[in-house]
Amino acid sequence: MRLAFSQARAAVILLVLITAILAWVYPVLVLVPLALLAFLFFFYRDPSRQAPEKEGVILAPADGTVTQVINTDCSYVGDGAWQVSIFMSPLSVHVNRSPIAGVVESISHQTGKFLPAMNPEAPLVNEKRSYCIRGQFRVKVVQVAGIMARRTVNWVRKDQEVAQGEKIGMIKLGSCTQVTFPAGCKALVAEGDKVQAGLTIIGEVH
Repeated sequence: MRLAFSQARAAVILLVLITAILAWVYPVLVLVPLALLAFLFFFYRDPSRQAPEKEGVILAPADGTVTQVINTDCSYVGDGAWQVSIFMSPLSVHVNRSPIAGVVESISHQTGKFLPAMNPEAPLVNEKRSYCIRGQFRVKVVQVAGIMARRTVNWVRKDQEVAQGEKIGMIKLGSCTQVTFPAGCKALVAEGDKVQAGLTIIGEVH
């Protein structure tokens, strides 16, 4: 079973049972749980992806639309680092992937608010989970919860080696994922660009 779909296993079993019961006692209502089942299969889709074989690049950690590309000081990555924010709508694939190959040096979870993901304050005050990954250089990936996406899911552990494009977690329903990489790299995306996790190159080493 795919990692993403495993998160929906209990809901799928329940909906299948409800569908079976309704089909027996009130068939006209069967379309309701069937529609919910169809949504779950769509939302928790987890397509196979092959990362591009190119050295010195940073891949998008999430599917969606780039909402912000800025320079910021980061205690893990360094001063003047690039920070790319990606908004995932409820229709996006919600699996997050590692932007580089390396070792997960730390994973941290911070409680907070649940502002809409498009709110500029959301990455600062919302609940979030952060991954610090060291490879050829350091990157930081942050899963930001939103008004609908109130749960982040983690599939890796501290000190684990990850391949570039490997799945590290997911966020349930629409939200935002940020990736921060060194100032010595070049950002290759701009606001409004569409990206795919593990496929789209968003930065490269000069």
